[in-house]
Amino acid sequence: MTMRNLIRIFVRDQRGGPLAEFAIVIGLLFVVAIFVFEISRFFMQAAMAEYATHLAVRIAAVRPPVCSDVPDRNERASGSEALFGTMCSAASPSPCDDPGTQTCLGTAGNPVVDEIFATIQPLLPAVATPANLQFQYEATNLGYLGGPYIPMTSVSLQNLQHEFIVPLGQLFAPWGGGDGGSGAVPLGPLTAAMPGEDLNVGTGG
Repeated sequence: MTMRNLIRIFVRDQRGGPLAEFAIVIGLLFVVAIFVFEISRFFMQAAMAEYATHLAVRIAAVRPPVCSDVPDRNERASGSEALFGTMCSAASPSPCDDPGTQTCLGTAGNPVVDEIFATIQPLLPAVATPANLQFQYEATNLGYLGGPYIPMTSVSLQNLQHEFIVPLGQLFAPWGGGDGGSGAVPLGPLTAAMPGEDLNVGTGG
């Protein structure tokens, strides 16, 4: 039997065709299932991190400030002759002093940072630390002269990454800044803000 005849027989032989088709289809279905699973994990982690940010700022808004140099009360602005009790928004310029904006990173050992991080840690990637939290206190015209200082309190989650089980991060690198090599893509930064309520209240209450 010549080689040409062997090739002709091999080409015409249909045995095992369904098995080969099944292997191709099941392989594609497996890849699609893994992709859907990983994308679902990413969006779930992103939603949990966003919720953690809102939860963190709700706690920070009613706790003593994490950053230093945040005043306790509204001091009189330079040159103002307004009486104590005058609303900070009563005139322009405001009778209340503007202490500016204070920004700092979370530090383990600070009672407020420890309380916030212990609350939100289950919602974050396992590698998260208090240093991934950034706090900001921005001056507002809320309150009155001589009364409690009420800043706009912000909490940000930054420098966090979602780790894919398979290296799907390469697909998102052009848009999300993922490194591709480790299959990780950034989460955030995520920021939530709300006015402080009473920064003279102690932790845990």
